[in-house]
Amino acid sequence: MDEPSRDVLQDAGPADEAPGSRTLLWVFLLLLCFGAAVGMGWLVLREIEDLGTANSDNAQWSLAQTEVEFLQFQLAIERAGEEEVSLDTLRRRFDVFYSRIGTFASASTYSAVRSSPEFIAANEEITDFLDAAVPVIDSPDAQLAAALPALSAEAQALLPQVRALSLAGLASFAESSDERREDVRRTLAQMVGVLGLLLGGFALLTNSFRRLYRVSRRQAQAMERAGDRMRAIVEAAADAILVCDRDGAILDMNTAGVRLFGYSREEGIGRRALETIYPADVAPALQEATRAFFQEDGRAGTTALHYETEAVSRSGRRFPAEVSIARTADETDPIYVAFIRDISRRKEAEEGLTEARDKALAGERAKAEFLAVMSHEMRTPLNGLMGTMQLMRDHSLSQRQSELLDRMHSSGRLLLGLVNDVLDLAKFEAGKLKAERRPFSVSALLDGVVETTATLASSNGNSLRWRPLTPGLDIVRGDSRRLRQVLLNLVGNAVKFTRAGSIDIEVERLPGEGGLVEFRVADTGIGIAEAQLERIFQDFETLDSSYSRQAGGTGLGLGIARRLVGVMGGEIGVESEPGEGSLFWVRLSLPPAEAEETPLPGQGGNATLPVRPLDVLLVEDNEMNRFVARGLLESEGHKVTEAVDGRAGVEWAESHPFDVILMDISMPVMDGQTAARKIRAGSGRSATTPIIALTAHALPEEVERFREAGMAHCLSKPIDRKVLSGLLRGIAAGYSGGSVTMAEPASGLIDRAQLGELSQTIRPADLERLLATFRAEMDEGVTRLTASDLPPAELGALAHKCAGSCATLGLTALRQLLGRVETAAKRGEVSEGDLAQLPELWAESRQALDAWQGEQALTE
Repeated sequence: MDEPSRDVLQDAGPADEAPGSRTLLWVFLLLLCFGAAVGMGWLVLREIEDLGTANSDNAQWSLAQTEVEFLQFQLAIERAGEEEVSLDTLRRRFDVFYSRIGTFASASTYSAVRSSPEFIAANEEITDFLDAAVPVIDSPDAQLAAALPALSAEAQALLPQVRALSLAGLASFAESSDERREDVRRTLAQMVGVLGLLLGGFALLTNSFRRLYRVSRRQAQAMERAGDRMRAIVEAAADAILVCDRDGAILDMNTAGVRLFGYSREEGIGRRALETIYPADVAPALQEATRAFFQEDGRAGTTALHYETEAVSRSGRRFPAEVSIARTADETDPIYVAFIRDISRRKEAEEGLTEARDKALAGERAKAEFLAVMSHEMRTPLNGLMGTMQLMRDHSLSQRQSELLDRMHSSGRLLLGLVNDVLDLAKFEAGKLKAERRPFSVSALLDGVVETTATLASSNGNSLRWRPLTPGLDIVRGDSRRLRQVLLNLVGNAVKFTRAGSIDIEVERLPGEGGLVEFRVADTGIGIAEAQLERIFQDFETLDSSYSRQAGGTGLGLGIARRLVGVMGGEIGVESEPGEGSLFWVRLSLPPAEAEETPLPGQGGNATLPVRPLDVLLVEDNEMNRFVARGLLESEGHKVTEAVDGRAGVEWAESHPFDVILMDISMPVMDGQTAARKIRAGSGRSATTPIIALTAHALPEEVERFREAGMAHCLSKPIDRKVLSGLLRGIAAGYSGGSVTMAEPASGLIDRAQLGELSQTIRPADLERLLATFRAEMDEGVTRLTASDLPPAELGALAHKCAGSCATLGLTALRQLLGRVETAAKRGEVSEGDLAQLPELWAESRQALDAWQGEQALTE
């Protein structure tokens, strides 16, 4: 802050908090004193005027003349007796004296004299004399002449009283004059005091005015400097600034406004802002929005209106603008200040960034799609190879053939693991990797991890074991599949870099809230340098060590493990020293599962259970699906009873005690969810039998409803023989957990592994008949789906039926497309784009199916 501003603040301190109020008080007091002085002066003038008038002198002269007139009356009596004067002259002298005495009694001039005791006493005697003398004076001349001696004697006796009357009156007048002079003196003294106060007040007022003048001058200078600074700021601003009145007329504009809009300041002032700076098609809406904002939402002086719009210059150039409008707090005559910025470059930059972002996202999507497609395409033949090797185990093999098959299967699993790693990486980059929360057994999961990696560990001369550090830690809720993948990566990494050592897996529940569980994988391998601890979790990162060239690897395992742990909301880390081994740890929130959420044995790992024949109720409306499912079940030694719809399934469940019920979801007459509820709500012989939902396609929210309907598990079509066998083994062992699981869909036009497994299950003649029926049904179904205008409900039912058949026979792409059609129909929509792709995709799928069938015929 500059010096003038500080001076202003100092002058406006506590001593001068309200100079204006004190000045007004001083002015009021001075005016009061001035009024008092004027009043006193007027009184003094009155007194002086009274003293200067002749009334008092005349009265005193009259009093002084009283004795003279009485003496003249007395002399007239004596001379009338000597006949020197006439009796009329005597009477005239008597009347003059009488009149004089009467004047004393009635004239207001003598009111003060009449209150004097001496005057009263003398006046009474004189009045008595006069009253007694009146008859004598008014008598005839003879009587008057005879009474003159007596009258003369009485007059002679009255002379002292007349003299006393005159002296008393003069004394009274003298005293009154003295008092009036004293009053005038006192008034003059008071007047002098008031005038002194007035002069002092004028001096103080003058000093106050001088102080106010200094303060106001400093404030004016500070305001002038602030105004200069503000003008400099406004003129230097890159944004156009317009000052408008309440009617929208421009009062002022800065240099930036002149440059932006092309009007000189003289041309711009007075013009309406809306008509000057906004296009005609934009101005009305802005005017209404601005008025509504300040009338309803905005408070003057405390808020501003911000928006982006389009402005126009004098030359007609339209450009995007950012506008901010504020209003002063004066409600009677408000001023509006608008800041307008040309954001053309910013918009161009945003468009450039958006385009760059879109290109980057497109590149990322292309990369993710490429990885996903390649991974799926690679996994499809791998699944075929793995399935074929699994089918080969059903035949009699020599020991050498079994060993070769084991090596092939191990290599296939390794290659499939790499493909799955790349696919998981693509899923993570696409944001489609999400954690699950299902009950599983920790012990079963770790048993499976040890069983899977035991062969590889022993081949390197390592011992592998796991042990719990927290007693009773077993059934928890979490994502067992991804946790298993993480632990397999960590154990596999430990096995690769350890020779003739030990690998220990430990699990411990940590204290505190959140249900944290820590898994530790410790090895006695070569260890890792501290500088490399962060690198090992990066993608495609391999360390140059004595074992690295022998172990090989893509360097994706730990990077994917880190991502999977992050998806599950946990932490992963490592502690290691070169030559001392490594310890990898994973901390996850795995709260204990509820009692009713016990999972099936084998879901957490690869544990096997003894198989016993089960009595299975198969509820399925699709004949083809029933045929295939029956073949799978009977090949495992189970007894199968078929029901063609939900109502028939309920009737069978009420009358017969089944071990397990396989329930399709979408069926005529009664759907699977309704049938499951009726079975659970009834008291039939299978009311408590585990129910497994079968569906070709289901939304996530629908899967939750399956569980609410009483279905313990959910299998997606096509039914995976291994998964189905695991579930049936668990049910045979007496487990009926509450988890609902969906198999991961395959990819490609056809799933050759599934078709190969199907060809091993069904006789060639039955398979050929099944495929012919399928082709006929699909020809009709695709024609109905694409050629007729079906309502969403019927469209969804038909798409579901066709998708179920495609799932059973491994037509993966067509099944997925039909699933999208079904999903849209369930939501009351019609997926026109997907329907348009059906004929072409069905033709391609049919051609691929025919090619596979031809290959099968040649091998036979």
